[in-house]
Amino acid sequence: MTCIAHLSDLHFGRELPSIIDGLLKSLDVIQPELIIISGDLTQRATHREFRDARAFLDSLKQPYMIIPGNHDLSAYRLWERFIYPWRKWRNYISDDLQPVVKRKGFTATGVNTARRIGFYLDLSRGRISQHQVKRVCKVFKDTPEDSLNIVVAHHPFWLPESSLSRSLIGNRDHAIKSFSEAGVDLILGGHIHLAYVEPVKGIIVSHAGTSTSHRLIAHQPNSFNVIKGDRKQLVMEEMEWTGHKFECVNPERFKRTPHGWQLQ
Repeated sequence: MTCIAHLSDLHFGRELPSIIDGLLKSLDVIQPELIIISGDLTQRATHREFRDARAFLDSLKQPYMIIPGNHDLSAYRLWERFIYPWRKWRNYISDDLQPVVKRKGFTATGVNTARRIGFYLDLSRGRISQHQVKRVCKVFKDTPEDSLNIVVAHHPFWLPESSLSRSLIGNRDHAIKSFSEAGVDLILGGHIHLAYVEPVKGIIVSHAGTSTSHRLIAHQPNSFNVIKGDRKQLVMEEMEWTGHKFECVNPERFKRTPHGWQLQ
């Protein structure tokens, strides 16, 4: 049985040390095969924040894969954003902004959906390009029939009614259609600091809240998700901070049918 932990929006620079300690202890108990971090590792993309984030990654005892989010681009040093947007990320975190991890039972591929500029004033918005969609589909072209196919992107492919004021990822409809045809099972993301899971066109779209920062929205604690199961059945567990530890709340079960994933 596959076991994956999904973290997001750690926002070093706004982190809560006690929750980081609790997160590390929880991960040591769960012992996931892989920790997926879906962006916004930092708050303002400063050297200090990236150094602190690097120290956190070095403290993890389990393998991890990570992609950037919009906060990992500087919103204040515009020369940096436009001339060398990913220099700090590559220096402190990884040369690969779109990693692929293959294990027995699953394949996960990251997509960098953060943009240094776009056709809008809101620099926090994200987009997935035609080229990125084709790349994802190519990754899953030859995966085994029983392998979970996972896409990791920072920005949302679906939003609950309470968050419709936020923007879906650009080029979303084309991407979802292509991913469904390519056999994608899960799309994991973050960005809006709200934990939720929803089947969309037969694909499970699952978002994690902010795992370790105080940038919380109303009535939402710090959280991360745990994914357990295989390509026939999955349990999606939300782990919420209760004030002294992370505890599982509201586990949801899904089964795979000829028409894609459905809630049991």
